[in-house]
Amino acid sequence: MYQAGTLSGNPLAMSAGIAALELIRGEEVWEKLEQAAGRLEAGIGEAAKRAGIPIQQTRVGTMFTTFFSETQPRDWESVKAADKARFGRFFQKMLENGVYLAPSQFEAGFLSIMHDEAVIDATIAAAERAFAEL
Repeated sequence: MYQAGTLSGNPLAMSAGIAALELIRGEEVWEKLEQAAGRLEAGIGEAAKRAGIPIQQTRVGTMFTTFFSETQPRDWESVKAADKARFGRFFQKMLENGVYLAPSQFEAGFLSIMHDEAVIDATIAAAERAFAEL
């Protein structure tokens, strides 16, 4: 696989990457991450539903994106049709509430082992406030 970037091949970056891979090698770590991501996805979905705002979420493992759309995105055309302006307002509201998301629907958010239950709860609470303000 081709990968290019500022720190590609940098010894410090490579050492950090190897250490991270060793840390997450255990199945228990992935299981915890998957559960946390599922809980975040469900919490954001429930918050949007309570606010009456149609969203669709896509998630693979710890990568997730929220789309402001009535229909589940399946391809470029359906993703492109999602309400980007509303996502922008949601992004700003989340930022005001202390949560920094990827600033575009065309990017993914990622969870890490540092996103514990308290962080997930705070993110869901921020989403509830953001949806209420939309």
